[in-house]
Amino acid sequence: MPQTRRLDDDQAHRRALRELADRAGSECCADVCWDPVHQLQGHVDVDGRHLVVIAPRDDEHRPLVLDDAEWDALRRGCVAAA
Repeated sequence: MPQTRRLDDDQAHRRALRELADRAGSECCADVCWDPVHQLQGHVDVDGRHLVVIAPRDDEHRPLVLDDAEWDALRRGCVAAA
């Protein structure tokens, strides 16, 4: 089985921004605000919608771009499972 490549924060951010550009356009990528505590969690407003960008630290997982409803559902699911 191939070794999963570990990404540093900058690499993970760049990969997640490519996913964001595919979903919402590249013009919003410069406006992403990366959370100082949760370094791989970014936030951006696009056309009146708030999006959350999650940047995984490896190649095995895909970056996520979630709107508020998806983010809330994911957070509720994680809290319930904890």
